[in-house]
Amino acid sequence: MTYLHGVALSRDTPVPDGLDTLEMPPGMWAVFRTSGPHPQALQTTWAATATEWFPSNPWRLRSGPSVVAVLERADDFSTATCELWLPVEPA
Repeated sequence: MTYLHGVALSRDTPVPDGLDTLEMPPGMWAVFRTSGPHPQALQTTWAATATEWFPSNPWRLRSGPSVVAVLERADDFSTATCELWLPVEPA
């Protein structure tokens, strides 16, 4: 598993030397918002996508990275509001 930290940039934004880029082709995304104890709330949501959401919806994962965006967090990271972005396509 590759774990990356990143920021979104437009195509014409220069990237500083020593940093890599990852092309994010356009596509559909399923976005799940979590809020509560961290990382438990995020882990519960990850599990629920596999056991509840995907089996009951006409979508499947497509090629591409999964993204976790931290929107708000406590100073000690004990709680957080996050979004889990999963690349999807019709099943």
